[in-house]
Amino acid sequence: MNTNLHKILVEKNLLTTNTRVNAVVNAIGFNTGVFPKNKEIFWHAKLDPENITAIEGMDPERFAKSYNIKSDGSISKYKKPGRKAKLIA
Repeated sequence: MNTNLHKILVEKNLLTTNTRVNAVVNAIGFNTGVFPKNKEIFWHAKLDPENITAIEGMDPERFAKSYNIKSDGSISKYKKPGRKAKLIA
């Protein structure tokens, strides 16, 4: 995941300690061998953003897009559709 995207998601409180993420973390296997494994864990501040593979079951880019945040971390501002003002002639 992009570090700028990670920073924006934390600022917007979209990544909290109650958010489930899939991330590559070190796991202990048989004979106390340590190896990297993709696991579903709760997000915490010490987690490296490069190791996050999914947020709440979605790709980080797709998760950000649902909140109108681009995949590079920039926020897209757009005008909401609605009624147009009447012109008085």
